[in-house]
Amino acid sequence: MDLFLSFVLIFFLTIAAFVYAVYENAKRQSREAAARLKLAKEAHEASLVRLKQTPTDPDLREQALAYGRVYSNLTRFRRGVTVYDELALLNDINAACAAAAGAIGEAASRDSPEARLVRLAALRDKGLVSDEEYQAQRLRILGEL
Repeated sequence: MDLFLSFVLIFFLTIAAFVYAVYENAKRQSREAAARLKLAKEAHEASLVRLKQTPTDPDLREQALAYGRVYSNLTRFRRGVTVYDELALLNDINAACAAAAGAIGEAASRDSPEARLVRLAALRDKGLVSDEEYQAQRLRILGEL
C-alpha cells in the first residue's frame, strides 16, 4: 500500500510540475508579446511625430503606414490587418499631415475670412482637420477681423 501511495504522490507531483512549467511559459510569452506590442506602438507613434514635422514627405507617410500595420497586426494577435485598421491608420496619417493643410491655409490667408471659414469647414468635413484644429483655426480667423 505504501508503494501505491508513493506512486500516486510522485504522479501528482509530476503533473503539478508540468502544469507549473506550462503556466510559467505562458506567462513569459505574454510578457514578451506585451513588450513587442509596446515597441510597435512606440515606433508607430514616433513615425507619426516625424510625419507631423515633415507632412509632405511621402517616405515618412509610407514608413508611418508600415509601422502602423505592424502595430495593428500585433493588436489582432497576428491575424492580419483589417480594412478597419487600414482606415484607422489612414486617419492617423491624415491627422499628422493636417499641418500641410494648415500651411496651405496660411498661404491662402489673403482670401476673405468667409472663404477661409468655408474652406476650413470643408477640410474638417473631409476628416483632414480634427475638431480641435478646426476650432483653433476658426478662432484665429475670427480674431483677425
